[in-house]
Amino acid sequence: MAHVLIVDDSFEAQEPLGKYLEKQGYEVTLVPNGREALGELIYTVPDVVIVDLLMPEMDGPSLIEVARAYLRLQALPVIVLTAMEDGPLVARAQNAKVSAILKKTKATFEDIKRAIEDAVVRIPG
Repeated sequence: MAHVLIVDDSFEAQEPLGKYLEKQGYEVTLVPNGREALGELIYTVPDVVIVDLLMPEMDGPSLIEVARAYLRLQALPVIVLTAMEDGPLVARAQNAKVSAILKKTKATFEDIKRAIEDAVVRIPG
């Protein structure tokens, strides 16, 4: 099953999602910000990253932009899971060609699982 990296500074948001995905058979790694996510990505490339936009130390769009600078991470599927409706961070994520942008207030765990499945299916190779 796919390895999912969840990047969110809200433990209340990431922990239940992580448990749900593990029950679905996914390998899950949880990190609280973009800087720690980059540290993870140096050693292990997950099948998909779920990232919040607004986080301390390094926000979601910055994480995506830096990761895309590495050849081996350019095709890495990224799903944005955010409470933000619009704004510059959302626009930056869209420009980084993310697989999906889901709203925390509307997306169910099943919606997120479908987005992961769609993103992983589109992995080239």
